[in-house]
Amino acid sequence: MITQTVDFGTISSGSQFYFNQFNTALGTLTGVTLDWTVNSSIATASVTNMNSGTVTVNKIVFTNTVDGYLPSVGDTGTLAEEDTKTKTVNLTGSTASRTLTNGQSYTLNDIALGTLTASSSYLPGDTDFDSFKGTGSVPLYMTNTFGATVTASGSGVTTSWLTSITGTSTGNLQVTYTYTAAPAPIAPVPEPPAMILGFGGLLGLACVAFKRQKKTATAEIV
Repeated sequence: MITQTVDFGTISSGSQFYFNQFNTALGTLTGVTLDWTVNSSIATASVTNMNSGTVTVNKIVFTNTVDGYLPSVGDTGTLAEEDTKTKTVNLTGSTASRTLTNGQSYTLNDIALGTLTASSSYLPGDTDFDSFKGTGSVPLYMTNTFGATVTASGSGVTTSWLTSITGTSTGNLQVTYTYTAAPAPIAPVPEPPAMILGFGGLLGLACVAFKRQKKTATAEIV
């Protein structure tokens, strides 16, 4: 098993990332698992009344959608993951600050959307499975969007709003490759001619050593 982590840092509306492919020299790739983690928050959000009359804001539902495309440079590749986190803010108490004439805005600050987690996997035969194989990189493109849906009451139409949201998302992707390791190389067995030459050399050395020993013994007798 091989694991690598892609740190997203701060995900903008469009961010490009890369991670390493699986080197098939190591063996046969049998599966790929992608574990996504994204943490999102909204620093400030304002909704502007574009309706014809005066309305009172009662509820705002904030959304954050994160999409991951791979293999993809830009968002032209396969949509590998799409996840949405929502946060509902019910507005209670005095209605004075929430009652807006045409063109007036209501602002909220510091809205935590929480942590979004997801997991996706690939098996042999799946679309894009082979894109994980090689000695290069897999391109990953991320998009990040925030939105708001307003519920209001009052005179005139209450569905026309202009929203402005400043949000931030951070997180990472953990990539796990599972594989069957390639068999270890087997040492070559010497061919018969090579074995004969090897034994012949050893026999020759033994004969030389015997002759030297015999000559030495004869010299000692004389």
